[in-house]
Amino acid sequence: MKPQVINRRKDVSDDDLEIVLQDLGKLEKLFIEEARLFLQIGGNKGHLHTMDLFVSAIINRAISLMNGFKTLAYVNNYISAVPLIRIQVDNCLRFYASTLVKDYNDFFIEYLKGGHIRNMKSASGEKMTDTYLVTKLDKELFPGIHNLYVNTSGHIHLSNEHSFLQTKIVSNEGRTISTRIGNFDFFAIDEKVDFAFNMFKASQMLLQLTQSWKFQKAKVEAKM
Repeated sequence: MKPQVINRRKDVSDDDLEIVLQDLGKLEKLFIEEARLFLQIGGNKGHLHTMDLFVSAIINRAISLMNGFKTLAYVNNYISAVPLIRIQVDNCLRFYASTLVKDYNDFFIEYLKGGHIRNMKSASGEKMTDTYLVTKLDKELFPGIHNLYVNTSGHIHLSNEHSFLQTKIVSNEGRTISTRIGNFDFFAIDEKVDFAFNMFKASQMLLQLTQSWKFQKAKVEAKM
């Protein structure tokens, strides 16, 4: 994994962290409202689209991830919380893939059968691997999501991100180190705020993506 260039603010406090975590809660309400809006379109005609089911599943997963992150953050378990950022980015990639195909109904049916999105092709004939999706999404919509994907991937697999969290040098001259094993809080407050903000940004990007479905659905409904 490439080393992350960190330029985070150091002058932050627990109050700043609480603000970001509260903002995550506000996003949850926006996700629920978004689902209500697109499900209402065509509802009086009894129409339910395959993408209604797909987007609903993504939104439900997103809300669970945000709640999980907050729960873990409040008990200072960031080793478990941070990988959820990467999973939220995964939600972004999965939804984005559905916008790149020729027919979203065929896409959903293949997905429902258990097909891997990485083996499916976009309308332009490209295999929709994570690398393809995150690179394209970074270029076309959300600059920075590629770095977020790469850096948070280091927290899912055992990597250098974990190797020295519990260890510190006691004495260089005496060549002495100390290590702690157990339920300890390893991260400084500026790191915690950074993690929470990244979860907020990943969730915010996903919300923006899902908001596009109601417009697409309205166009389809107008032709029916």
